[in-house]
Amino acid sequence: MENRSRLGIIGGMGSVAAAYFFKRLIELTPATADQEYIETFVHNNTQVPDRTAGILYGKPSPLPELKRSVEILNSHDVGYIVMACMTSHYFISQLQEHSQAEILDGIALTAEKCRELGLQRVGVIASTGAITLGLFQKALKKLDIEALVLNPQDQEHYFTEPIYAEWGVKAGFVTGRPKERLIQGALRLLDGGAEAIVGGCSELPLVFNAEEFSVPLVDTIDVLLETAIQHCLGSPAVSRLTDRR
Repeated sequence: MENRSRLGIIGGMGSVAAAYFFKRLIELTPATADQEYIETFVHNNTQVPDRTAGILYGKPSPLPELKRSVEILNSHDVGYIVMACMTSHYFISQLQEHSQAEILDGIALTAEKCRELGLQRVGVIASTGAITLGLFQKALKKLDIEALVLNPQDQEHYFTEPIYAEWGVKAGFVTGRPKERLIQGALRLLDGGAEAIVGGCSELPLVFNAEEFSVPLVDTIDVLLETAIQHCLGSPAVSRLTDRR
């Protein structure tokens, strides 16, 4: 297998998720020898300010640091760029203006995946920034798919706290209390009539397993990486779900 394009990954949002992101890329790549994997450049940019705070609450904008990551990847002549943060996709159009490579849109790709699965109502678990901006809701609505999201109080309790608290996922805790809260949030959406759960945050694959739900789990990270692999290698990704833990 001959690599057709180099891949650039913008990570650091957070670092635990970025490490999983790269690991998942390797797991999904249809390779049997070192030389068959995608030549990949990862910029784990830990200086990117919090996306939700920057977009919604007037805090420092993530855009300058995201642009810096794009410039670094430009210097490595990558063919495609993926961002290991769904909320950062808010800036795709602005970043594309500075990128020599195509930046793959994980949110639009996730919506397409939901349509392929024949879904009509999906529950979206994502950052407060992504939910408030309607990033997933708008992409799904274009395809006539209804998005169910948590109300503000539940969003705080079932997403923000288990992700951002000192006992949460960004601090490296992916079992116990944070896992229980996040799963409870997903179950509330299922109780509301969702036919599937969209894991719309890069930290969620660290917590969620498809086997834990009675409905499909649409993992935005897998959807994005499967597309990147297809584009870079011209070959479909492989399913190695047993390697996820």
